[in-house]
Amino acid sequence: MKRFLKWFFSIVLVLVVFVGGGFALAKYNTNSMAHHYYEKLVGATEKATGATDTVKTIYQVPVAGKNDSAAKKVDSAMKANRISGSVIIVRNGQVTYSSTRGQSKYPDGAKNTRSTKYQIGSAQDFMTAASVMYLKQVGKLKLSDKLSQYYPQISQSGKVTIRQLLNMTSGLSNTATAPETQSFSKLLQWNVKHVDNTAITGTYSYQAVNYVLLAGIIQKVSGQSYKEFVQTHLISKLHLKNSGFALNDAKRSLLANPYADDYSGDKNYVTGMERQQNTKLGPYQLYMNDHDLMTTYLYIFNGKFISKENLTNLIMHSKSTFAGGMYRDKISFSVHGQLGGYQNSIKFSRDFKNGVVLLSNYVPSGITPRQTSSIIYNAVFN
Repeated sequence: MKRFLKWFFSIVLVLVVFVGGGFALAKYNTNSMAHHYYEKLVGATEKATGATDTVKTIYQVPVAGKNDSAAKKVDSAMKANRISGSVIIVRNGQVTYSSTRGQSKYPDGAKNTRSTKYQIGSAQDFMTAASVMYLKQVGKLKLSDKLSQYYPQISQSGKVTIRQLLNMTSGLSNTATAPETQSFSKLLQWNVKHVDNTAITGTYSYQAVNYVLLAGIIQKVSGQSYKEFVQTHLISKLHLKNSGFALNDAKRSLLANPYADDYSGDKNYVTGMERQQNTKLGPYQLYMNDHDLMTTYLYIFNGKFISKENLTNLIMHSKSTFAGGMYRDKISFSVHGQLGGYQNSIKFSRDFKNGVVLLSNYVPSGITPRQTSSIIYNAVFN
């Protein structure tokens, strides 16, 4: 009997240690998959019991006590270049100024406001890339993994790595016209079937198929759909109120309308957004306001989503100026993209302390996405 009791209490002690250790890992190691399931369990419990008051914001960008001294330069630059949109200035890691200009519905509709939402276009690439690095960090994949491990049906996929997909150096492209669909699985199957690999592997070429395939890999290794993964790990986790996926007309109607110059010099509403979005499910569906986009980027920049070591590994590991969804030069990192009449443009110093986040629904012809944030950044910091 004594031997049995000794054995029994030994087993109980071991279970307590393992359960306690597992709980601690799940609760406090925010970069672990265990933490992800802990959050889902806690969230479900809180939803059932109504105990939502215990939810804490895990990351919030500090706001400076007074406006940036360069605020007038921001407004002047926006006005002089006729940019319609929302802009935020970050100086020394704090929000020092935010402003909006122009109309969300032209010519007689509402003006852009602090809560105005825009399609963020290829600014989504960096979030996808960081999500891949998160899965690498928790041991679900390696950047050296071959594409053939996930999509062996793609010809010569054994020569392409996840790293090359991240850096747009895979040599893959897709020049055929994809079907309009709101089903990511159908679009993914189409891309896998029609991908072209005749380009030289190792040479940079921006091709959306790279990030469509990365979104598919995220699904395969995480056990969640791409949309669910981004929603769980970024949007819901950061309590972003002006963010989501615009995959239908009802969602798109909540956003600022996109405009471009027409031949008469007037603003023309850009149509065909559903075609542009639905053919690139994975890279091109997220909408955000400028505050949510800034919060998400700084959350990643500051090592809260992935470690700073892995961030450096993501955005610095390339012979070209593009890596992990971002462009770099000697003094800054930047993101720029265009989706119909929407232009997004983000530029930050190398230490991520100073930067500009600009989302717009109209930029005059002749000003490219590469130029828009630089116009504001140079006015403020140079």
